[in-house]
Amino acid sequence: MDDSLPTEETLDYAERWLRDGLEVLRPAFSVLQTSVDMTNANSRLERLRGQGVHATATHLLVQATARALRANPRLHQIVAGIRRQRPERIDIGLSVTGETFVAPVMVIEGADRKTVEDLVEETTRRAPEIRKADQDMLRVLRRWGRLVPFAFLRRALLRRLFASATFRRKGAGTFQVSTVPLDWALSSAFSTAGVLIAGQTRSRVVAVDGAVAIRPVMVLTLSADHGVWDGRAAARFLAAVKTELEADVT
Repeated sequence: MDDSLPTEETLDYAERWLRDGLEVLRPAFSVLQTSVDMTNANSRLERLRGQGVHATATHLLVQATARALRANPRLHQIVAGIRRQRPERIDIGLSVTGETFVAPVMVIEGADRKTVEDLVEETTRRAPEIRKADQDMLRVLRRWGRLVPFAFLRRALLRRLFASATFRRKGAGTFQVSTVPLDWALSSAFSTAGVLIAGQTRSRVVAVDGAVAIRPVMVLTLSADHGVWDGRAAARFLAAVKTELEADVT
């Protein structure tokens, strides 16, 4: 963490006006994409599986995302209401398959400090717990949700909750990651500064050193909150994740 940066500060009125304007426009997000050559990543996965570690591209993506944020501390921030926080710990919110159109999120604390082996163990162990907690929450809402019958009251309550950085961080971490069994996808709703969505790795024809080659390629789509990151910052983050995934890790 860059010690010269404040850990928390009040947004100035210009930033408040800009964020209000983006909120009125809806959605206040920008989208960037990049393609990742997964050749080295796949080799790494094969080595891990040979050692009995059932790692997937998702585990590599979580680690790469966390490390990219650690390398770019100015990008690691949460803006909620009129407050900005720059947390010292990088907590990655990983989407987990659930029962409804809103996927439950597993918050992996300090993900940048964990090995792939750590991530495999944690996600495998906690996934059933996350799904059960999601089912319990849905059960409570179905039973007691009628106590707030009007949509405008529910939205007012949710606005107050999401104005809390603590609430956002507890529910979705400090940055969100998701994977889909498609080429690519994007999201217009997320609690953090952005959500990084990885598509399925597919064989594609690409240019390598001026020659045609077939390589395993994964498309990364970053939906970033334009009220937090500008386009250059988002591009820098996406490039850092790509570099992490393409690195030849022996």
